Amino acid sequence: MTLKLLHIAPFFHGGVGIVAYNLTKEFAKMGIENILASPNTPPVELLKLGVAYHGLKKPLLKDPFYAIEFYTLNIGIIKDLINREKPDAILTHGPLVIIAKAVHEVPIVSIVHGTYANEVKWMRNHPVFGVERVKYISSIYTTHKFDMALYRLFTKLDNVYLVAVSRNTRRELVEAGALPSKVFSILNGVDKEVFKPMNKNYAKTLVEEIFKVRLRDKVLLHVNPGPIKGTHILIKAAAMLKRIYGDNFTLLIAGRLGPKTYREYVENMIRGLKLEENVKMLGYVKNELLPLLYNAADITIVPSYSEGAPLVIPESLACGTPVIATNVGGNPEYLKLAHLVSLLIEINRYDFSSSLTNKILYALKENRVKYGLGIVPAIQDMARSLNEILDNGIP
Repeated sequence: MTLKLLHIAPFFHGGVGIVAYNLTKEFAKMGIENILASPNTPPVELLKLGVAYHGLKKPLLKDPFYAIEFYTLNIGIIKDLINREKPDAILTHGPLVIIAKAVHEVPIVSIVHGTYANEVKWMRNHPVFGVERVKYISSIYTTHKFDMALYRLFTKLDNVYLVAVSRNTRRELVEAGALPSKVFSILNGVDKEVFKPMNKNYAKTLVEEIFKVRLRDKVLLHVNPGPIKGTHILIKAAAMLKRIYGDNFTLLIAGRLGPKTYREYVENMIRGLKLEENVKMLGYVKNELLPLLYNAADITIVPSYSEGAPLVIPESLACGTPVIATNVGGNPEYLKLAHLVSLLIEINRYDFSSSLTNKILYALKENRVKYGLGIVPAIQDMARSLNEILDNGIP
């Protein structure tokens, strides 16, 4: 019997949105009857695959109030959908598990993409200033506390389950009080039809033409920058690298830097450390250009303080580019699969720039670094594992 799934997706941009999009696409290919409900119109590719779409009302508030407003605006619509479509299961994301407050007759599985557990530990050290600092810290702290309270509460209910995107995320949920028997772990997968190797020299040439930059011999890549991503630590490490290794490298930073005071801090760091010729800020980069950047890079660097299971790592590995990453979230799982444990960094103190510099030096000088491209989890693997839980694995 074919599973009939109601997928409640908050949006289709960013890491969470990309996972929601890719899973919906894979479910359709697997023959699962997809009913997609979202405040945002899905990409047309999903509709072409026969996915049924129902619009929801769009919340205006940000975390931690987003889930509450989402529930208030849409619970009536969702209950009507359930009564009309009679799905076998409901899939949603993070704190949208709050719909379980009013929905009891259908099993609900929510994918938890991260908990902010490590960020709560480190966020007071970030160079974010003034009113932005107050907003940043209060938003992260209250979101973390609110979400953990939801997960503790709702995993005690029948028919409610969580899927953590990494083992570390599962551990953080259990430590916060979620019932262990109600929390599964499935590592985020990547679309290998999109992220795949290409000729590196050709990729570098295209990057120079598209982004109007001149690349030096070695190219380092950092995607989705920000305080939680440790971008300022990477800039400091780049200055150390320049003193030790020389200046024959380019660090590409793809994405917006976040709070204005943080952006100014990082820009002042680059100028003060005289890294203008080595560090190139690309700003917002369209998703379709990311495979090109990964292929142009010699190393991708993920120096985050907190993660769930960042897509940057499997995307880079699938393109054939090794990754240096901190030992948080799904990072160690990905690097163990790819035989790159030697490129993991343990965060023992806030400023880990020296350890990061050493890892970069090791990766640049060690031409025999080996990694397992075929072992990188695909989005199809994630979809199949979720289908097993939704269709067979729920007790």
